[in-house]
Amino acid sequence: MKYSLIIFAIFIGISIVTASCKKSEEVKIERVEDVEAPTSDHDSLAGAMKKASTAMRRLARTVENSDWAQMAMWAEELKENIGFNCVELYMIENNDVSNEFMELSSNFNNALNKLISYSNNQNTDKANLEFGNLVRSCDACHDSFNNNAETKLDFTDSG
Repeated sequence: MKYSLIIFAIFIGISIVTASCKKSEEVKIERVEDVEAPTSDHDSLAGAMKKASTAMRRLARTVENSDWAQMAMWAEELKENIGFNCVELYMIENNDVSNEFMELSSNFNNALNKLISYSNNQNTDKANLEFGNLVRSCDACHDSFNNNAETKLDFTDSG
């Protein structure tokens, strides 16, 4: 009797495993390369700049209030949005990228890295100074490369 219960349990186990294996074969699997990602406004340079502009306004507010944790967070967000996404998208959309653009991008990243460092050290004076340099680097790049800009950038807006 004991052996027949063991054999019965093994038989049930094998049946369950077999049934579950058959179900996985029925699932249709799509290859990732065959699926196109939906395009959105965030996939474009304009969308990336809009997102970066929001991060910049929030960064301005945190610099003004010396909110060190938020300052570091928004600075990193801005670094990702402008330092990487916007620069990369600009380079994709414009085949011939000048040395001036690369220099302005470098100035932006240097000011941003210094701002992050000063926010980590909680140095209000130097953080304010580097935020000013950061804004000037944005203005310089927009003056040179954003032909559609009608006004200077204003990051005092809440957002």
